[in-house]
Amino acid sequence: MYNNILKFGHCLTYQNLGMKKSLLTALYFSILLFTQQVVAQDIIKVERKGLLFGTSLGPGYTSLKFPNKNQTDTGLALDLKLGYMVRPNLALLLSTNVSVYDYSGFGRNRKRDFGIVAPSVQYWVTNKLWFLGGVGLGGDNPVFWDIRNPDNDPLETKYYFGLGGVAAVGYEIYQKNNFAIDIKTKISYRNVELKEGKTNGVSAALLIGVNFY
Repeated sequence: MYNNILKFGHCLTYQNLGMKKSLLTALYFSILLFTQQVVAQDIIKVERKGLLFGTSLGPGYTSLKFPNKNQTDTGLALDLKLGYMVRPNLALLLSTNVSVYDYSGFGRNRKRDFGIVAPSVQYWVTNKLWFLGGVGLGGDNPVFWDIRNPDNDPLETKYYFGLGGVAAVGYEIYQKNNFAIDIKTKISYRNVELKEGKTNGVSAALLIGVNFY
């Protein structure tokens, strides 16, 4: 009788071990399936294809080096981009950005625009994190809301052009279908010949933007 009880105990032990293994196996595959579903949902949350359009707005910091002085300004920064999705994680586009600064050279003190227009490449490292870079045309331009008496002073509407470049990194904080909201930091460089002489500068901006794919 003792041997029968012992055998019965061994059978229960083996059954418990088998049940534990089965439960652990089921739990493992459940977690794996759930993880795959979450990743799949994250991947298909936004659809990038065809034309791309985006615009951003935020504060900007500009550092300019004139022939006779250095100057820093904090003001409004704006950017626009238009292009085409070559692949779901790669876009070729035209990127432009504006940083307003206070000009105090020839003529009256007024607002002017530190701007860039550059063919650029935007690449998504992950589904949400991206990098952008481009080289093109840099400009120093009038700001339309601060133009006064252009007939009497040609400098009010004077445009200057030179070399420009742009680099940015961003993260999409909201995605749905073909729409995304992102936060980005953007750095621009331009080198132009003003009336004072050769002037170069760097502009850094923190922007929040909307994007349509």
